[in-house]
Amino acid sequence: MLKNRLTALLVAALIMLTACAKGEDRPPTDHSSSSAVSQMESIYRKYDKTYSSGSFSVRKLTALSGRKDSFIRGVDISLSSAICESGASYGSPQGNREPICGILADSGVNAVRIRLFHDYASPSGTPCGRLDTERVIGMIKEARQYGLQVILDLHYSDTWADPGHQSVPYAWKDDSYEELKTDVYQYTRDVLAEIKGRALSVDFLQIGNEIQGGMLFPHGQIDWENPDESFDRLTGLLEQGSKAAREIFPGCRIIIHTANGLYRWTNENDWGSAGLFFYQELEKRSLDYDIVGASFYPFEDDTPIPCISGLIDLYKEAINKPVMIMETSYAYTYEWNDLTDNIFYRDKELAGYPVSFQGQTDYLLDVMEAVASAKQDNGIGVCWWGGEWIPNRDRNMRTSWANQALFTYEGIASPTLSAFKKCLPDDRQE
Repeated sequence: MLKNRLTALLVAALIMLTACAKGEDRPPTDHSSSSAVSQMESIYRKYDKTYSSGSFSVRKLTALSGRKDSFIRGVDISLSSAICESGASYGSPQGNREPICGILADSGVNAVRIRLFHDYASPSGTPCGRLDTERVIGMIKEARQYGLQVILDLHYSDTWADPGHQSVPYAWKDDSYEELKTDVYQYTRDVLAEIKGRALSVDFLQIGNEIQGGMLFPHGQIDWENPDESFDRLTGLLEQGSKAAREIFPGCRIIIHTANGLYRWTNENDWGSAGLFFYQELEKRSLDYDIVGASFYPFEDDTPIPCISGLIDLYKEAINKPVMIMETSYAYTYEWNDLTDNIFYRDKELAGYPVSFQGQTDYLLDVMEAVASAKQDNGIGVCWWGGEWIPNRDRNMRTSWANQALFTYEGIASPTLSAFKKCLPDDRQE
């Protein structure tokens, strides 16, 4: 009896497997159906229990009227190539797995930012993202396929460059200041020439990353006890990058990026930009560049978002340069998914911006509106940092930024991402 029952169960199992192989037990997938919408909503609610597609909203930004193409709505995608190599992938709001640049373009993003390390594999390098020229060119090619503008961010280091870390590439470690000037020129020229040789181009070039304290320490470091001489040396290095860029891509707009460009200082009687002095020193030395680039993380600095417009106006008045936010972000969840704690935790939450998809979206909209509301269109764009940095299997890319990304931990485009398109006023969504 037992043998007969086992035989019957085995036959039934074989019939079910055969039907599955033929697709007989399941209807065709229809990602536009209500079931697909319900599936996406259940994914989003894993991270934000307050989320509802019925109540989620994106307001129109009238400050963007007539500026659909000129106002940069950007996302940094630097790690996306290596993340996909690790086995992870990105999905559209309908759940279809697609190239990240296609998803971004469909969502209203019109530019991507991509950083490049000098030699990530050197003894002083970091393998996070394996950011070499070949991989970066691959991302530029994908961006161009989907009509996206490209912002190339040269770190002039083998690892992360930021205000406290501006280490000289290992290959240049024994070079003098004069030799470093040649290094900067030749490296910049070689990278851009390689891109041009592939029939590609860049629209914006960032010479250095968050360099308010200088770059290529100690040679290009600002000595605040003797700023005149150290600004001369820093400008000498920056000039070489600018010169190379003008030779290869004359139409490329050059960005000088600081972390504190839109940070506000205050006292009892006055207020101003913490970063303006840096750019005024560059103006005194007639550095050839086009755009002031600034990071903006108000949960770190406490600068209110509404102050952005006035701070940008100061740059117009003082040095007649437009301003772009190169980095900003905000969290949508407190959940985590790998072995690294998230940098954004509960005491960073801003009043008026709950950690949720709606809160993250409102933050993005308010930052874009503040930039776009500067006088004479002097605020020219906003770029989201870490939007691509989802959990993945590469131990060198464990992310402390996942809860600030624009994709869920599964890689599905978040509701926030749709705001780049939905915020465009009137008929300018298409």
